[in-house]
Amino acid sequence: YLMDEDENYIVDEETAPVVQQIYQLCLAGNGPTKIARMLTEQQIPTPGTLEYRRTGSTRRYHPGYECKWATNTVVHILENREYTGCLVNFKTEKPSYKVKHSVENPVEKQAIFENHHEPIIDRETWERVQELRKQRKRPNRYDEVGLFSGMLFCADCGHVMYQQRYQNKTRKQDCYICGSYKKRTRDCTAHFIRTDLLTAGVLSNLRQVTEYAAKHESRFVKLLIQQNEIGGKRKTAAATKQLEQAQERIAEVSRIIKRLYEDNVNGKISDERFMELSADYEQEQRELKDRAAALQAELDKSQAATVNA
Repeated sequence: YLMDEDENYIVDEETAPVVQQIYQLCLAGNGPTKIARMLTEQQIPTPGTLEYRRTGSTRRYHPGYECKWATNTVVHILENREYTGCLVNFKTEKPSYKVKHSVENPVEKQAIFENHHEPIIDRETWERVQELRKQRKRPNRYDEVGLFSGMLFCADCGHVMYQQRYQNKTRKQDCYICGSYKKRTRDCTAHFIRTDLLTAGVLSNLRQVTEYAAKHESRFVKLLIQQNEIGGKRKTAAATKQLEQAQERIAEVSRIIKRLYEDNVNGKISDERFMELSADYEQEQRELKDRAAALQAELDKSQAATVNA
């Protein structure tokens, strides 16, 4: 998509056919790696190459690899819900100040606004592609789906924890290990938990909760209501703080762009450098405005629910 003067999404006529081709190739039974290879063979410019040609930004541009598609790029396109015409906010977050990189939010924590702009991919096609890709995924090297897969996150870095199996002289053992450490990054250390101990702990906790609910049903319901109210207040406070931070950053980015323009006029930075920097800051500002709008909508909805309660 492109942005018009009013910062509305408009279909990019040059790239939309490529996106549609990627979805059709997936429906035909091709995986992301094969699709990336096919696009490379067709010498189709990558998104980073097009961004460089249009704005001068080198953020995702790799000289000499202008048409070399990466598998991750294809995966991102196949999973991007916004091609169906909806706006998606809160895609990522930083779980802790200790974490350098953002982690992807689950769908239930994202804010999705339907019919926000013109779709490139119809919803049925998008959902069919998600189902096909889900069927194609091999859960792990042992062809098993971990009981807690997708539900465990490292307490320190917030990264998803992956199932892993190791074997010593006496037995085989399953465990879940921090994804950052598993990928050999320096963002975290070797946090892991044995699957059998985790399963036993979860079962024990479930038994305690169900026994308490059976013996003290009215008290249990009251506790649930109280917890929901506390959670709602915390969520509202967090959204208010995030909205204030987004608004402050929007104003700050506006000042930065103004200084960049003045430096360019005064000859302190080149036109090419100005275009590169201003494009990055304008993109950040658009994303911040979308995030601020979604936060405000969330707060308005929460306030209306409180008034009607």
